[in-house]
Amino acid sequence: MKKFLLPLLALALSATAASAQTTPDQADSRPQRTPEEMAARQTQGLTKQLGLSADQSAKVQQIMLARDQDMMTMRGQMQAGTGDRKQMREQMMAGRAKYDDQLKAVLTPEQFTQMQTLQANRRQRGADAMQDGKVKTKDGKVKIKAKTDS
Repeated sequence: MKKFLLPLLALALSATAASAQTTPDQADSRPQRTPEEMAARQTQGLTKQLGLSADQSAKVQQIMLARDQDMMTMRGQMQAGTGDRKQMREQMMAGRAKYDDQLKAVLTPEQFTQMQTLQANRRQRGADAMQDGKVKTKDGKVKIKAKTDS
């Protein structure tokens, strides 16, 4: 019986290890949105949160689309490793400043201030979640990462 059980146990362990290695990461299995989809979704959220007019909403969507297309291009270059990291960071910072200037021209000062507050709150929630080891999934569930105390 022991001669039969030991090889069976070894086979089960190797099959488990092999399947664990080939399981795709949840972030990788998520469908990648196009810049158009991202811009539409972001504009819809800002329209609701800031009370944008139809004209403002259309202009904001164009700004978001241009920004998302630029960011996707830069991410592609970064992933391909075809650029200087410091230079790309500077490009992203310049792009963010350009984006803010364009939004300032479209939004009222109150709306722009409210948008900055929303962004700061979102960044803070993300930082808090990372510090706590929690990650919110797309379906709204909270996934807790295993903490490693070093």
